[in-house]
Amino acid sequence: MTAWVGVVVNNASPTSADQIAMSELCYLSIADASRLIAARKISPLELTQAHLDRIHKLDGHLLSLITLTSEIALTDARRATEEVLHGRLLGPLHGIPVTYKDTLATAGVRTTAASRVYEHWVPDKDSNVVARMRQARSVLLGKANLSEFSFAGGSGDQDFMKPPRNPWNADYSSGGSSNGSAVGVAAGLAMASVGADSGGSIRIPAAHCGVVGFKPTYGLIGRSGEIPLSYSVGHLGPLTRSVEDAAILLECLAGFDPRDRASIRTQVPPYWKLLSSKPAGLRLGLCSSYMDAVGMHSEVASFFEDAVNVFRSLGFPIHEVSVPHLNYACAASYNNIMRIEAFCTHFQNFRDPAIRSKYGHAFRNIARGGFLTTLDYFRAQQARALISAELATAFQDIDVLLTPTTPSPPSAITVASAEKQISDRLGTDPKVNRTNFMHEAAYTSPFNLTGNPVLSVPSGFTSRGLPVGMQLIARPLQEASLLSLGHQYQLATDWHRRRPPL
Repeated sequence: MTAWVGVVVNNASPTSADQIAMSELCYLSIADASRLIAARKISPLELTQAHLDRIHKLDGHLLSLITLTSEIALTDARRATEEVLHGRLLGPLHGIPVTYKDTLATAGVRTTAASRVYEHWVPDKDSNVVARMRQARSVLLGKANLSEFSFAGGSGDQDFMKPPRNPWNADYSSGGSSNGSAVGVAAGLAMASVGADSGGSIRIPAAHCGVVGFKPTYGLIGRSGEIPLSYSVGHLGPLTRSVEDAAILLECLAGFDPRDRASIRTQVPPYWKLLSSKPAGLRLGLCSSYMDAVGMHSEVASFFEDAVNVFRSLGFPIHEVSVPHLNYACAASYNNIMRIEAFCTHFQNFRDPAIRSKYGHAFRNIARGGFLTTLDYFRAQQARALISAELATAFQDIDVLLTPTTPSPPSAITVASAEKQISDRLGTDPKVNRTNFMHEAAYTSPFNLTGNPVLSVPSGFTSRGLPVGMQLIARPLQEASLLSLGHQYQLATDWHRRRPPL
């Protein structure tokens, strides 16, 4: 049933969702959908029903959701529709259907972290980000699938839930750990999602699925009500199909959270409005020594070079910078700090055999933190201080650092061993430095260590039709500059407008 039938806007003919194909409704940007809702050309109820229909059609195969909340979504949508009809439009997220990574508590809706440990847990209070999104009158479609406890490996392997399928090619990885969020957004099952990122868990699946992933400055988005992985490197952030939509979400999510001790007090700019003006005077940088140390697949390298040339063509100067110890950042953050803090989080559960037996593949990854020592943690924190200082020095000469999001395109999910995964990702390119090649988080986890804001945007598609991404990194609290620069890149390219063959 169409809520706006017979409504005439600006003397134009009546327009309704009946005249727009379901797939077109589901691939509207948040910005465009918000304008159409405000003009009463589509209603939140129509928009929500289109997404629910698409979920029923596709998600049995894609597995982007753990819990579908159809009745809640329809209730939220009806309420939003009535509010808009009565002139009470609250903002650009009013009536927009979204999902949340299933580590974020939702009052009255089970929150599992994709683990049997929390299989039946129904929180009585919303997490900070869910509460903020509810206040903005967004519509809850469901809870997004993920790697168990956000730490079951980049392939998304897990026991409680099967991993989400990459919508571009189901035989390839969708990344980890916020992969259900990325799959749903890429496939038009949700207009946006909120994920968590302790080593690349927003940005890696964003790159693998061809969407935008944003990890803001540490502490800018409050994490209270989250089932955490790692306290000091963990971030929350949006996954969307455009930088413009990421700016809309960030404006809602950012702000002080009194229940999160790491939350920072800072004025939240109008990120969305700031996109309207082209950023002037930004200096962009490359750290070639680090990229040489990590290595990258030849197709990733080619698209990254193309992206750098796009920025050159837009008038942004490119400078070379040095961060001498950046190649130690992944080991310090991903292999030490994150594992130790995750082990501490789960220690009490591990002591109880009944609870311990409910863990899947995440148990092995988290338990490794118990074999690391206080000295390991101390040295990792020393590395954090050194690398953060070196990065701050580099940012005296540049405003934004550019890197690939991942060293390689998505790997085939049938590839079993780590050695074979690396071989599959890198191919036979003799220019790749295989000796120093690290895992998928080699380009992402260093900036969890330092806490800098990072934006990942789609930057190309391989010969197999698989997406790759590029990262833009800035000084702390320079989200506005990142979003503006990323928006300019998307105005000059169309990678983010491509749709999976569904």
